[in-house]
Amino acid sequence: MTEDPLFRPPAGFVQVTSSGGFSTHNGPYWERPAEGRVVRGFHALPRHANALGIVHGGMLTAFLDSTMGVAVHRLVHSRSVTIRLVADFLSPGRVGDWLQAEAELIGVDEGVAHIRASLSGPRHLVMTGQGSFALLRTGRPVRYPKPRPATAAPLSDSA
Repeated sequence: MTEDPLFRPPAGFVQVTSSGGFSTHNGPYWERPAEGRVVRGFHALPRHANALGIVHGGMLTAFLDSTMGVAVHRLVHSRSVTIRLVADFLSPGRVGDWLQAEAELIGVDEGVAHIRASLSGPRHLVMTGQGSFALLRTGRPVRYPKPRPATAAPLSDSA
């Protein structure tokens, strides 16, 4: 839910409703149809800010990564997981801004998809990134490993 009741996304954007817990907590996210790419955006809110009052780099990176993952799903028709992510921060995202990401497929083979993306604010390019995504087999169940017992002594502050 947006904290600004007067906020309206740019024309053509609709709210994303099929999100996981992370995206639901940090959204809402919005999407606009586009041929051969994915275009998503979000309204930067105070909860997205770091101590400097600008949008936290982790939020920007997570949003760009998510947009690239959606691009793999839409353009390659496969579920995937990120195996490599490179992000270049170019300028700050500001609270109150509409931040918009665009992602496109730059290559794919039988096991890995490569995506290029950018994130822009109303005045400037905020960041660019590239990601590699391992393609998951259709119907592959998600398995969670059992926690392993700790083998090392806990760290302490004393020297």
